[in-house]
Amino acid sequence: MPSTKAVEPFALVIQTDGWFELADWSPATTAAAALSCDLAHPVTITRNITLWVDQEALVHSLPVNVPATRILRTLGAARAPYFGPVLFTGRTDHLAACGADGLTQDQALVLIEQYLTRTAITIPQQRQRTR
Repeated sequence: MPSTKAVEPFALVIQTDGWFELADWSPATTAAAALSCDLAHPVTITRNITLWVDQEALVHSLPVNVPATRILRTLGAARAPYFGPVLFTGRTDHLAACGADGLTQDQALVLIEQYLTRTAITIPQQRQRTR
């Protein structure tokens, strides 16, 4: 069975304004450092995807992260509001120093694509001309 660890591990940071950042997820990186917060909490989304949130985001009156919420809907995750920037990584790994495996670049890009296609404007089909 092939390894699920990323060759070049990445994490996907999503800001509340819709800014996406593909960040390095090396063993020295922590979720709290990537989110620029003191306390980061993991939320298992799927078997291979973990969402990290700032536990103090609500206390600091950070806005709801709408882009992350849209991605979570496409993944079938619970509809809980998440505040402030969020971080997507691979599955939680309690043995890893950073707490989770990284995403491959392809996994991160699929998350972004799900956001973009989920919110895209539907363009109507061209009508057939009848005589």
